[in-house]
Amino acid sequence: MKETDEREKIMKLFMPFENKIFPVRNRFVRAATWLAACRGDGRATSASISRQVEAAAGGAGTVISEFAYISPEGRALDKQWGIDGDDALPEVRALADAIHGAGSKLIVQICHAGCAAEAKEGARPYSPSGGRCPGNDSETAAMTREDIKKVCRDFAAAAKRAMDGGADGVEIHGAHGFLLTQFMSPLINKRTDEYGGSFENRLRAMREVYSAVRGAVGEDFSVWLKLSAVEGADGGYGAEEGIGAALTLLADGVDVLEVSSGTGYSKPQHAPSVVGVSSGESEAPFAKYAAEIRSKAPKNSLVLLTGGLRSLPVIAALLDDGTADLFGMSRPFIAEPDLINRWAEDDARPSACVSCNACFRTSEYGAIDCPIMRDRQEGDWDPL
Repeated sequence: MKETDEREKIMKLFMPFENKIFPVRNRFVRAATWLAACRGDGRATSASISRQVEAAAGGAGTVISEFAYISPEGRALDKQWGIDGDDALPEVRALADAIHGAGSKLIVQICHAGCAAEAKEGARPYSPSGGRCPGNDSETAAMTREDIKKVCRDFAAAAKRAMDGGADGVEIHGAHGFLLTQFMSPLINKRTDEYGGSFENRLRAMREVYSAVRGAVGEDFSVWLKLSAVEGADGGYGAEEGIGAALTLLADGVDVLEVSSGTGYSKPQHAPSVVGVSSGESEAPFAKYAAEIRSKAPKNSLVLLTGGLRSLPVIAALLDDGTADLFGMSRPFIAEPDLINRWAEDDARPSACVSCNACFRTSEYGAIDCPIMRDRQEGDWDPL
């Protein structure tokens, strides 16, 4: 009987999730990551599109795009996708059409890197109040109120392009040490005006970005937000403020709140891409934050948990106990794009991803992939 109960829990992950907010074919989400596959000018390539479509064809019910910058000054990395102009519209359409053709839905993730932006000669990156950026120690320029208004307009324009290009929704990146996290951070944000100081003030920029995006796309288009529940650095914000921010944005009208943790300057246990996660006890390190948010969230919203998910029994238990509604994975799809199909075919072995982060080092040579799985496929991998 116990084995039957466990199987029924697992099968719920693969069943259509009917709801009024964002109905999908299953509970699995391909979470966003940088693919290092776009051109230097931010234009998508066939490789950048096909890498994302692989996860849809491999069974993921929803695909969140690689993170896209909303303005040149908000670009984080080389070979990152740009959705800062209308020349991105055909790329959104191509990506949406391909993902829809595979039976999945597309969410376009939009981001401003703030002080984590790519260094440019003769220009300092933005940050809430100037000073040195803890992620890269660069000198930054304090943002004016007009700069903040422009960021809101740029987020709104990018969201409208995602909608016009046929995406099913847009996700505001408010996590991992990028600009909106920087505004939330008491470590970085030293402003003395209405955007700094109290928790309510430090959250103001994120709420204004959401309001601008919602105004641009209307009430019927799905708007998601990704948030680090904990900043994970000395002097940064903790779980109380992170969870409070999540609940505030959900009350404002965010449809889906993606729970992650940490930044590029976090302590290792809070890093967004935790090293060394394996199936079993070390999985789902951010689940406790998602569980508290889900227990207090408005009924007209969903919670997506991302980070360190590797095995079906763990994910099924998290669904069964109400920790989250949807479950995101990134590195496992880099290792095995067809992971969900494999699981659905009764091959319930955990993800082959060993959380070593070697995939990100392959960006030097082209689109990121998993060197371990590549060597296995080429016959050069020796487990001994």
